[in-house]
Amino acid sequence: MRIFRRLATTLTAALALVCAAPLPAADARPAASYAALGDSFSSGLGAHDYDAASGACFRSPHAYGPRWAAAHHVADFCFPACAGATAHDLVTGQLPALGPETALVTLTLGGNDVDYARVMQACSIGLSASCAAEADRAERAMDRTLPARLDEAYAAIAHRAPRARVIVLGYPHLFGGAPCLIPAPPRAHRLDAAVDHLDAVIADRTRAAGFAYADPRGRFAGHGACAADPWINGAGLAVQESYHPNGEGYRGYESLLP
Repeated sequence: MRIFRRLATTLTAALALVCAAPLPAADARPAASYAALGDSFSSGLGAHDYDAASGACFRSPHAYGPRWAAAHHVADFCFPACAGATAHDLVTGQLPALGPETALVTLTLGGNDVDYARVMQACSIGLSASCAAEADRAERAMDRTLPARLDEAYAAIAHRAPRARVIVLGYPHLFGGAPCLIPAPPRAHRLDAAVDHLDAVIADRTRAAGFAYADPRGRFAGHGACAADPWINGAGLAVQESYHPNGEGYRGYESLLP
């Protein structure tokens, strides 16, 4: 997800695959090929130190994928995750990272397909009625259009990497009850409720595809954007990083992987 609307042409140009073969530790047996796909919650937006070559994809070495790959001495790591990516973008631009030899695939996906950024904007700076209307719109999209889009993306992943273990990670609560000035508590609660709806749809379609689902909400509990120890960036000058995990948040995501 991103807090602002992406430009399709910019995103398409930025969907360049990044694959590497980290050198394993001398006493470690390299794991098989791993690919981290998905949107900004996979690319590492919010954690800084972005790869300049990734452009608008905002790929960070602090994202959960690179962290896990380094810790597990992965032999071949591909990192095409891209901020702003939709299910269609994943199918058309990220699947070349996969192959018959791929052993592990992880991804976050779905927020951009329902334009969740519009909900964030309306609930942060709009009227309460606008917040409610945008949240309702997004939830209708979650029920009506998102399932088919996820099904298509999951089927394509299974076709490209038939022997891979696929783990789909959900989205955390951005606030988790910690009071904020922006957005006001009722709007923050509505945003978290919409995340619950989104995660329920993602979990349902993930399990229907035979993939594993990892729910981050419990891991992020007590670490919302306005908590004393936040794992989510609050509203700030770097608008694109707002309401995305920081470095500690991506460590939390990493802890959900085997």
